[in-house]
Amino acid sequence: MRFNILGSGSTGNATLVVSGETRILVDCGLTAKELAKRLSSINESIENISAILITHEHTDHIRGLATLAKNLNIAICISPTTLASAKVFKRDRPEIDIAEKVQPGQPFEIDHVKIVPVRTPHDAVDPVLFRIESRGVKIAIVTDLGHIPSHVAYELRSCDALILEANHDVELLKSSPYPWSLKQRVMSRQGHLSNEEMARFLREDYDGSARHIVLAHLSRENNHPEIATLAAQQALSARTPLFAAIEQEKIKVAHHDRPLGWIEL
Repeated sequence: MRFNILGSGSTGNATLVVSGETRILVDCGLTAKELAKRLSSINESIENISAILITHEHTDHIRGLATLAKNLNIAICISPTTLASAKVFKRDRPEIDIAEKVQPGQPFEIDHVKIVPVRTPHDAVDPVLFRIESRGVKIAIVTDLGHIPSHVAYELRSCDALILEANHDVELLKSSPYPWSLKQRVMSRQGHLSNEEMARFLREDYDGSARHIVLAHLSRENNHPEIATLAAQQALSARTPLFAAIEQEKIKVAHHDRPLGWIEL
């Protein structure tokens, strides 16, 4: 299995996961045109996508969904309540063919790939993260949640790769020009994961299984790749020296404006 983060951040989120001939797109927060462009840049085609998984209804995760659902024969896996709340459609309750009605805690399969939806604490109607498993390999995309509760930490055990949100540095966010209401939303336990909470997870709940950790959904205004990476490294350094030395080499940061590059598992 391999994956490539096509874009991550408030301007649009999309991750391609490939296992054999199966190609799964997790979220499509880019326009269909931009998505096709970024797929082409990594020698992939939008026409070869097997299915789209949707985590929640915020525009930076579904911007391209209406166009893709209308023009391509792609399986859409989404919670019915998430679909009903989507604002990218012209109608309140769009008629699209849902291949799989996503429900937290109810695994399903796409070809030979197992998908496990896990409920997350985020300010959306029915938000989930996805753990994706194939041929003994597991990855999890852990973004858009205000904190990592125990049930989420449990589901992340034994993963070979984690795409882990590091949205903001708390002090940078507090001093930013954002309205106070927006700051409160982002910092809330149903908002976005801070560097501090990301680091707490790595320090206290991370089981050490992941060979790759990708920090994702970084705010361009309230974070910086070097700050987020340092927070992760310091958290790992609080563990045993050997553990930290191994894992620090595996930390990467996703881009908002271009694909990260393939990560092979």
